[in-house]
Amino acid sequence: MTSDLELQALLSAVTDALLADDQADLDGIIRQYDVPRTQVDGLVWLIRRLHVTLVGAQPSKRFVRRLKHDLVGTERSSVVARIRYLPPRVQIAAGVALVAGFMLLTYRRLMDDSRREKQEVPALQ
Repeated sequence: MTSDLELQALLSAVTDALLADDQADLDGIIRQYDVPRTQVDGLVWLIRRLHVTLVGAQPSKRFVRRLKHDLVGTERSSVVARIRYLPPRVQIAAGVALVAGFMLLTYRRLMDDSRREKQEVPALQ
């Protein structure tokens, strides 16, 4: 190998051949780049291991939205959107506070209704 560019071209050619066909005949590539077979065998082993080990991953939609917000800085318009991006413990605490507040309001309303029923109502004459 005389330069990095030739090494990159060799790597590209070997990788493309192996990804197209795992049992590809690499003799043509070896002749084209005039490299020792032992050097190419080491590359083949490495390329096959990387191909097996590295698998593609698809990020979640939530991650994509958060990343876009972090990079672009779009405004969050609603309270629900603001709460959605809080840490999970804070979300749980907000939910508990919301349920407790609703229960307190309901309890007070029921107590007011029961007090009104207990008051004497003057009889119509």
